[in-house]
Amino acid sequence: MTDSKYFTTTKKGEIFELKSELNNDKKEKKKEAVKKVIASMTVGKDVSALFPDVVNCMQTDNLELKKLVYLYLMNYAKSQPDMAIMAVNTFVKDCEDPNPLIRALAVRTMGCIRVDKITEYLCEPLRKCLKDEDPYVRKTAAVCVAKLYDISSGLVEDQGFLEQLKDLLSDSNPMVVANAVAALSEINESSPTGQPLVALDIPQKPQATYRKAEVRVLKSIKALFEEQTKTQVKKSTD
Repeated sequence: MTDSKYFTTTKKGEIFELKSELNNDKKEKKKEAVKKVIASMTVGKDVSALFPDVVNCMQTDNLELKKLVYLYLMNYAKSQPDMAIMAVNTFVKDCEDPNPLIRALAVRTMGCIRVDKITEYLCEPLRKCLKDEDPYVRKTAAVCVAKLYDISSGLVEDQGFLEQLKDLLSDSNPMVVANAVAALSEINESSPTGQPLVALDIPQKPQATYRKAEVRVLKSIKALFEEQTKTQVKKSTD
């Protein structure tokens, strides 16, 4: 059966039914309920009343369910800032999850939630993710710095995130370097003075080091181009 089953006409008492399903002990029942909530949200129905019930579903190791819950949070957090605080502890915990996909998902979502109260709690998890052992987490965290800068530039500067981004320019993984360059470029473009906030030039070093830096940057650009191409192809075939 396709996902179209979730896009049904609102019935009387549907919110109460969903609330009951969201609090079901069975994981599959919860996931089905969250899918219904997301489907309703997608077609413009107000399901904000289910915020606490959906947030409770964050306590899971199921990646698909967690993605759905995070999608809901990104949509309603701004209109429900006080309720969004309920999710902070789980976000912080997920940033230290053994699964790098969950760590990356958590820090990316926190960066997309434009709520000051959430932003305050993002700094320490973001700092750790920028130094994460997994390159996927590091490259995701790099982009998150640019998003955080758009929300609170002063916080990014005070917390030393610009310096951490510059450190990632020397990362061994080309995608991490590419995302660090992209993030720093985005931050420079948003400079209120019109002048770059962060210099991206390579400092004076021996010729051999220049060559290594050149190769690293070329690999980064190539990797970024390939990732963008894959994304475009995927969208065109969906």
